[in-house]
Amino acid sequence: MKKSPLLYTTLFFNLAIISLPFLFGNATNTNNTIGKKAAFGKVLFFSNALSLNNTKSCSSCHDPQFAFTDGYKKSIGIDGYNVKRNAPGLQNISTYPCYTWADSNIKQLQQQIQMPLFNHLPNELGWYQNETNMLQRIANIYSKNIQSIYNKNTISLAEMIDCIVAYESTLISYESNYDKYLRGDSNALSADAKKGMQLFFSKKLQCGYCHSSKNLGAVSTNSFYNTGLYNVADSNNYPTADQGLYNITHNIADKGKFRVPSLRNVGITAPYTHDGSVATLSEMIDIYSNGGRKLTTGPYKGNGCKNAFKSPLIKGFTITPEEKIQLIYFLESLTDSSFIDKQKQKV
Repeated sequence: MKKSPLLYTTLFFNLAIISLPFLFGNATNTNNTIGKKAAFGKVLFFSNALSLNNTKSCSSCHDPQFAFTDGYKKSIGIDGYNVKRNAPGLQNISTYPCYTWADSNIKQLQQQIQMPLFNHLPNELGWYQNETNMLQRIANIYSKNIQSIYNKNTISLAEMIDCIVAYESTLISYESNYDKYLRGDSNALSADAKKGMQLFFSKKLQCGYCHSSKNLGAVSTNSFYNTGLYNVADSNNYPTADQGLYNITHNIADKGKFRVPSLRNVGITAPYTHDGSVATLSEMIDIYSNGGRKLTTGPYKGNGCKNAFKSPLIKGFTITPEEKIQLIYFLESLTDSSFIDKQKQKV
């Protein structure tokens, strides 16, 4: 008797349904595992046990109340010394094309997280030459979490980092007044903020050329610029301790180049720049308006406007006091208070 095509079709789909968990994994279990990793990653992120002397956590430098910055010019490591640079915010960090202030090779969060763990001279979290003991400590303290996720009593560095990355990937911030305006709420921005937005993206200021994309920040691994912040002794140098991308590439054209930061939540993440040397948004606007920063005193004295390696995009512009206020109103509209309030709810 000739079999019905419908019968074969039914058998095929029944077999396919039975086989799906083997072919692709169980979606529910996968989502559950990701959720457990993120939850454990959050525990680790806020735990002082992640530092050698139990004094610091990731959140010490990336505090939710400051939109995951810390309010310091340069963060402080476990030994009480300032680390090399200012702590950037972490909102939407999983969408960034590259990480750190001045290393275009760091393109994955898994790479970036190893830096605060293993950086030393000064120590940040103190894992340098202490990895085995630190992993054993984490395993001892958080054995239940580890058993629940990995079905074992030990954890590797890669597994621990995977959990922290899972948590950081939940740090999504797209609920500012600016976002609401883009989604069609014409009342989300004040009249001054709207004028400030027009200035921000105008040909006159060209802020939006570098601070672009949804995050108003770096769009590629080429988003590194010398903005004329320094010109030490008018010798085309930045401070010797930190000459930006040049320290990695040793290409003279990279002197003073740093990654374009995201401007999201910028109204509450002062101080600014890689070294936290700019205290306010008003001061930052003045520097760009002048085409660089001129320092007339101190060890870094020099006219940044004339730094030969400064990006040609930094030309300077004329802005009235009223326009400056409007621009600041726009920058403040990038604050996502719901994101900050939500993330304040620590473990």
